[in-house]
Amino acid sequence: MGAHLLLAAALLLLWTPAAEALMEPELCYILDAILFLYGIVLTVLYCRLKFLAHRASRQGAVKEKEEAIYTGLSGEGQEMYETLQIKHS
Repeated sequence: MGAHLLLAAALLLLWTPAAEALMEPELCYILDAILFLYGIVLTVLYCRLKFLAHRASRQGAVKEKEEAIYTGLSGEGQEMYETLQIKHS
């Protein structure tokens, strides 16, 4: 939706009489400024995404440690009941 609004605004600016007064270098400067701002916004969003992903992975590791502490003993390698060997003397 935002991209459509930006495109419509750019087309509206190009069809106005003020756009005819712009010479080609000025138009390039305006487009360069728009692209520069677009690049900054994308960079900020990318860094934010990386930061949030890093924070989530770090919290996941801390949560796994906490679960390991409170899990208790696990008998994965043992049977529930083991038979005792009787010594014959």
